[in-house]
Amino acid sequence: MGISQKTFESMPQSHGASFVRRLPTSTPLASIGLRCGAFLLDYILMLLIPAITLSLAMLFKRGLPGVSYFILFMGYLSAFALVLFNWVYLPVRDGQSLGQRLIGIRIVREDGTLITYKTAALRHLLGYPLAILIAGLGVIWMLFDARQQGWHDKIAGTLVVKD
Repeated sequence: MGISQKTFESMPQSHGASFVRRLPTSTPLASIGLRCGAFLLDYILMLLIPAITLSLAMLFKRGLPGVSYFILFMGYLSAFALVLFNWVYLPVRDGQSLGQRLIGIRIVREDGTLITYKTAALRHLLGYPLAILIAGLGVIWMLFDARQQGWHDKIAGTLVVKD
C-alpha cells in the first residue's frame, strides 16, 4: 500500500455534537503531488492581483503618480484580503482553499472535523513559516511521515485528505 493510499482509519474519533460534520474514517490521505498542485494553483491566484495592479500602476506612473500609488495600495490591500479569504476563511468554512477545491483535497483536523480559525491561524501563521524557513525541512518532512504531515500540519493537528 503506497503512501497516497493510506487512510486515517486508526485515528481515534471523538464523540462531539452530532451537528459537527465528520469525514468517513476511510477517507484516503492526499498525496504530496496533489498538495503541491493545489498550493501552486493558490500561489498563482495570489500573484494575479499584484501583477495586474502593478501593470496598471506602471501605465499611470508618469502622468498621474498619485493614481499610480493608489492603484498599488488597493492592489496590495486586495491581495492581502484574498490571502485571508482563500487560506483562512474558505478552509474554515469548507475545508478547502480555491486550489484545493480544484484539485479535490481538503484540510481536516485529526478527528475528521473541519478546522477552526484557531487551527487555520496556527497552520498558516506559525506552521508554514517554521516549516519553510528552516531550509524547507518542515515541508520535506511530509515525505517521511506516516500520515504525510508537514510541520504545519503537526503544529495545527491537521491532515489533508482526498475529497
